[in-house]
Amino acid sequence: MPDRIPIVEPGESHDEDVNELLREATTEWYEDAAFFGAMAHEPTVFKRLVETLGAFPQSETIDSALLELVRLRVAKCHECAYCGTVRTVDVREDVAPKEEAVLGDDIDETALTHREFLAVKLADYLSTDPHRITDAFFDDLRAEFATDEIVELLLFSSLEVGLDRFTIALTLDTTEAGPYPNSLDYPLSDPQPRDG
Repeated sequence: MPDRIPIVEPGESHDEDVNELLREATTEWYEDAAFFGAMAHEPTVFKRLVETLGAFPQSETIDSALLELVRLRVAKCHECAYCGTVRTVDVREDVAPKEEAVLGDDIDETALTHREFLAVKLADYLSTDPHRITDAFFDDLRAEFATDEIVELLLFSSLEVGLDRFTIALTLDTTEAGPYPNSLDYPLSDPQPRDG
């Protein structure tokens, strides 16, 4: 399925800051510039969104690996082929052993710490039906996370929900230059890494 808009490639923008962010996307972030390249059509918003995403994590006990598990669960819930295929480079190896726990139809609580399960379950609720978040679930969250951490998880998950839908609306595909398979199927199917 082709992208619905062309992505801005590194070096194509009239804004050198945008070009630098696009180059970073190919070596950092996800090692793929498609997501950033789609947002780069609106440079001011793009730069602010990247700055916002780069601000996570903030809380002392929330780390990038936990946020990656959250991001992957949101991708699974929305069946976002792009978001379910790409991986955050910095934590790829740390998260790999736990991916199956969040990419199944149900969350495998036995493969996660209780904190991880609660964070991923919160993302699941926000993705599917936030009205199902009960006071009892919030009590569980408060037993594991400080208030600022809960707010961070809510904000990060909510951003991911919106950005997944942006990506799905564009039927975004990975770039040829990246390490991922191309011609992604929407809704998300089981992605297999490309050889080489």
